[in-house]
Amino acid sequence: MTTLINTASWIGLPSFAGWLKKLNAKLAHRAAVNQTIRELSRLNDRELNDMGISRGDIYSIANGTSDLIRGVEANKNLKGWV
Repeated sequence: MTTLINTASWIGLPSFAGWLKKLNAKLAHRAAVNQTIRELSRLNDRELNDMGISRGDIYSIANGTSDLIRGVEANKNLKGWV
């Protein structure tokens, strides 16, 4: 992939080279997300609970969209009750 990007830049196709770079970055990110999902899915419920996550949180944690990662409280209305 890197050779193709360099060749596209060299022959005067910078927009195509930029598209290939973005594609390569997206593929690398997707591979990392899939690996995280696989590794967390291999853990049993007790191990996940020890880390403070549930099985339903795996996908959002892997994608970086979880409130647990961003430090946002899950439900501010329950503050002081639980």
